[in-house]
Amino acid sequence: MAEQSLLSSERWLQLHGLKSKKLTLKQILSQIGFPQSEDYVTSLRRLVASRYADGLFPQIYTAEDGRLYNLTAKTELICQFVDYLTQAVESYKQRMDWLTSGSRQIFGVILEQRVTIVLDFGDVLMEELNLCRDALKMVLQEQVALITRFNMIWVSAEPVKWQEYAILVTEHSIAAAISWIEKMTFEPKPVREVSGLDALLEAGKDKTIEAIYYFVVGDVPQEFQKLLLTGVLEIPYPVCTVSFNARGEETIAFLKDLSTKTHSRFHAFAERTECEEFSAFSTEGVDGSMTWNSRKLKGRLPPGTWNPEGAVSLVTLVISSALQYSLEIKDEIGTT
Repeated sequence: MAEQSLLSSERWLQLHGLKSKKLTLKQILSQIGFPQSEDYVTSLRRLVASRYADGLFPQIYTAEDGRLYNLTAKTELICQFVDYLTQAVESYKQRMDWLTSGSRQIFGVILEQRVTIVLDFGDVLMEELNLCRDALKMVLQEQVALITRFNMIWVSAEPVKWQEYAILVTEHSIAAAISWIEKMTFEPKPVREVSGLDALLEAGKDKTIEAIYYFVVGDVPQEFQKLLLTGVLEIPYPVCTVSFNARGEETIAFLKDLSTKTHSRFHAFAERTECEEFSAFSTEGVDGSMTWNSRKLKGRLPPGTWNPEGAVSLVTLVISSALQYSLEIKDEIGTT
C-alpha cells in the first residue's frame, strides 16, 4: 500500500471511489437500462408516466431518486457489475485497514513533503511516556521517512528545537531524530505551566516547511485554549492537530476548532491493549541498532471523536447493499 502515502482520502475517492468507476446505483442503472419517462399532462394537471414498457422489461424502483427503471441489459453484463462491486468492497476495506493501522492510526496521514512536528507532552502521565515515544518513532519510520524535510520542537518554557530549520530526510536523520526523542527528559508537574503557543510560533518561522503537526498528549487546560486559538492565526502554515489520549471532550473540540481555523486536519487516538516488538533499520553511527514497540490499538476513541470502525461498517454496508441490489437485478433479468 506504499502508493497510498501522501494521498488524502478525498483524493483517493476521486481516483478509486464508486463514482469514479461509474458504480453508483444511478450510474449502474443508466448502463443496464433506462428510466421510465414522465411528462406533465396539462389537462390532468399532473405527471403521467409512460406505460409502453410495462410487461416488456423487468422493472426496478429506486428510493434514491424515486424513479422506475426498465432493465434491458443481458445477464452477462449484470454479472460484470457484480464482480466490479465485489472488487470495490475489497478496495474500500483495504483502504480503511491501511488508514487504521500502524502510525496512521496514531497520527493520521502526513500529506505534505516538508513539516515540523511540535511535541506537547504537558499533560502526559508517566506511564504513558514510553508509549508516546514509541508512537513517535513509528511515525518517523513509517511516514516521515517518505517525505523530504522535517524538524521537531519540544514544548517547554523555552521551546527546544531538534534542528534550527527543517532538514533533509535521510536514514541517518531519521535515526538521529529517534535518538533525540529517546534522550529527551520529562518531569511531570502537578499543574501545567506552559502552553504550546511559543513552540508553534517558533515552528511558523521556518520558511522551508509546508505544514505544522501539533502532537498533544492528554488535555489542554482551558486557560490556554483561547491563547492558542488566537495565536495560531499568526502562523502562515496549516496547523494539523493530533490528539493522543485526551481525557475529555473539551480538548477534542478545542483541537478540532484549532485545526479548522488554520484550514488543516484533526486526528485523535487513544487506548492501547496489545504490543509487539519489531526491529528498526540500522542506526549505526548514531545509537547502534534499536527496537521499539508497534502498538495495536483496541477499545474506545477519545470522547467526541469520529469512529473509523463505524465508517468501515457503514462503507461496507452501503457497498454490500449495492452488491445485493445488483444480484437481485441479475436474478430478475435471468428469470425473464
